[in-house]
Amino acid sequence: MVCSCCAAAMPQVALSLFLTAAAVNFTFRAVLPNSGLNRSLLRVISVLTSTVLVALGVLLSILHYSAPLRGLFFVNLCTVLSKPGPLDAFRCPLVASASGNVLEVGPGAGANFRCFVNTTTHIDSYTTVEPNKDFTSVLLSEAASQNLSFEITPTWLRGEEINVPDASMDAVIGTHVLCSVDDPQQVLLNIDKSLKVGGFYYSMEHVSASPQDRPVLSLSQDLLSPFFKIIANGCTFRDAEAEIFSALGDRYEIEINRFDAPMPLAAFKPHVSIVAKKLKESCLT
Repeated sequence: MVCSCCAAAMPQVALSLFLTAAAVNFTFRAVLPNSGLNRSLLRVISVLTSTVLVALGVLLSILHYSAPLRGLFFVNLCTVLSKPGPLDAFRCPLVASASGNVLEVGPGAGANFRCFVNTTTHIDSYTTVEPNKDFTSVLLSEAASQNLSFEITPTWLRGEEINVPDASMDAVIGTHVLCSVDDPQQVLLNIDKSLKVGGFYYSMEHVSASPQDRPVLSLSQDLLSPFFKIIANGCTFRDAEAEIFSALGDRYEIEINRFDAPMPLAAFKPHVSIVAKKLKESCLT
């Protein structure tokens, strides 16, 4: 049994896994005496299933309460997921046209760096803003391995804390960023402030599926969201398109491409890529 105080302290998704493990174990014990099936095989299945669920619940609990471990776990997960793959066919045509003074928000393991190899794009400066300092060696190693023609200047800040000079950037890149920030509107405001008039914001995000148009996919996102919010260090499913239009729509020319990305999990397939050209300054700037 789990004490009430311990249960209250657990993240809900971990508690659900522990309870499911208990239910699986109880069900197999109830079935075994009256089953004509191979009892040894059923016992093995019961033990393995319960063990996996409990281990996953323990991992989620540890990550939930330890920010350093959660950040380190996410770095390793992101490094694996950022390897060259079919998503580059969508990523690189989007970001490779960035030129001049470029700011990348949330570069992670540096997956976008390889999009600038063998291109004629002229980049004068490339600044990154990343809150997770555990990415330091991975990010710099990736930049070095691509033998880029420009230097990378990393800064270790949250997107809500971008402090580059106003109107100093010709392009801002953000791929798979708005899903995990605390305040998307503040991040977009900072991006807007950093861009020159005539500059471009290049965005690619996984997005929430429409409950009306894709109810099964929307349900799967709801079920997976608590789990991925822990292992992906805050990642959730948002309507990134609506967030961008809310923050920038009245002063930007926005091109949208909605597509299903080649992702291993169906819940992460709904994507949107956006090219937003800044037409005028905000009256609040």
